[in-house]
Amino acid sequence: MCHFLYIKHCPKEIFTRNCYKSLHVSIFLIVLKKTVILIISLLFFLGISGCIEERNTQADEVDLTIAYGQDIFIGFYPWTGFINQQTLSINSNIFNSLVEFGDRYQILPALADYWNNPDNLTWRFYLRNDVTFHNGDVFSADDVKYSIERIKQDKNDTLYSYLTMVKEVDIVDDFTIDIVTVEPYPLLLNRLVYIFMVSEENHENISSDIPIGTGAYRFSEYVKDKYLVLERFEEYWRQAPDVQKVTFQFFDEYEDQRNNFLNGNTDIIDIIDPIDYENFSEIPWVKILPFTFNTVTYLGFNFVENNPFNDVRVRQAVYHAIDIDEIIQNALDGYAEAASQFVTQDIFGYNPEITRVPYNLTAARQYMKDAGYEEGFEITLDCRESEVREKTSQLITTQLSLINITVDVNILSSSDFYSKISHRQSLLYFFGWATDSADAGEIFDNILRSVDFEKGFGFSNFGNYSNQRIDEIATDISHNMNPVGRLEQMKEGFTLAMDDVVCVPLYVLNGYCVVRDGFSLPIRADGALLVEHVKSDM
Repeated sequence: MCHFLYIKHCPKEIFTRNCYKSLHVSIFLIVLKKTVILIISLLFFLGISGCIEERNTQADEVDLTIAYGQDIFIGFYPWTGFINQQTLSINSNIFNSLVEFGDRYQILPALADYWNNPDNLTWRFYLRNDVTFHNGDVFSADDVKYSIERIKQDKNDTLYSYLTMVKEVDIVDDFTIDIVTVEPYPLLLNRLVYIFMVSEENHENISSDIPIGTGAYRFSEYVKDKYLVLERFEEYWRQAPDVQKVTFQFFDEYEDQRNNFLNGNTDIIDIIDPIDYENFSEIPWVKILPFTFNTVTYLGFNFVENNPFNDVRVRQAVYHAIDIDEIIQNALDGYAEAASQFVTQDIFGYNPEITRVPYNLTAARQYMKDAGYEEGFEITLDCRESEVREKTSQLITTQLSLINITVDVNILSSSDFYSKISHRQSLLYFFGWATDSADAGEIFDNILRSVDFEKGFGFSNFGNYSNQRIDEIATDISHNMNPVGRLEQMKEGFTLAMDDVVCVPLYVLNGYCVVRDGFSLPIRADGALLVEHVKSDM
């Protein structure tokens, strides 16, 4: 059901620890904090910091330190359970896949130089012949076959469901391999992005916890919950990166991340508290890089009989009654964008013609009257523990009261929340979904298709929504190998879904990364921090 739990049921919310702090912080503390930061900034700017001076003298050997927090580094690939964004990002520096995502989710060659389709069931990959693993093993088709079949033979593997459509892997020669699918499967490349290649020789014959990949960086040292050190792999098949050694430091508290950065002990904070944006922007040696998460947060409905939400007019009323601007400003301090559908614009399948329903209490009240609910009703809104979601839920409660819907916000632990919605027991729930495959087909399969557990569809269709035309579209796009045709079908499907108000889309969170002057890096839609892309002018 849940492959990357952080993506599906635990979308990365950056504002869960020390973020969106109480608005009752005293003016004195705010002024004091700004003063301290400006003093530290001046010291750095004048070159007093010995740490910075030392780095500047190492012209031929650039070291980088990245401050991570909030998430927990689970460990090294291969995985057999829950993983998070931080874990995936770090492992992406050690391992490569056949193909990879570009900055905006483009499918790009990696260990596969190029590929084609001899028929609709066969994907033929032509592999690079100049790749070695960190231990010296030569990469070949044998390793690809082994890496894929190892996952397919273990149902407990986190990535098992990503390869269920793979029927067999056939070696053509040392550097050519065929992946044959059960049915035409246009999503194969997107799934293969997450299938890292490992050395068959190493995995079968050597018992070691040291990760061995083909990536730009090789393992050096790891102290659990403290730090991880990777060093540049000098035999890397691409151009040598600027950074020779990277240290990932793990912090339990955001304040420790920030202070280490300001003191010159780290060079990058992957995600800052948005409240610090103004403070960081006043420091001359700090670059702030904005980005947008691809998790769309929404209100979900249940479509069971004898339920007000089974009437589309009630759902329309709720949509019109939600003042998303008020939510973004008062619950999210302005650090979010209003959503209009299940996916963001970077995802294949996004329909730019769909616009958000405007806030309109007059229209909302008329829909309630037409549906026979002018006097309103009472409902429970289920929400998992999260400061941001709790604040948003309280605002939604106030907004819906204006159309006579009395909302009782039910705050649940993550386990209790997922248990309730997965048993289809929630009539109104607060949820979020990030499309990790970068293809909206997963929305259709998981959220919009009629529930069919036997076939593996509708696992996250927690309201038992069913629409025959959308089911037809979902079936077609799962096998349609024509990307132009698939895109048009998905646009149609999303139009139908939003006209039917399957959900009320709410927001997509904004985030900020801070980088010390002297380094630069591209911001990626998938959130990965690939050190080989970090440039240094030191």
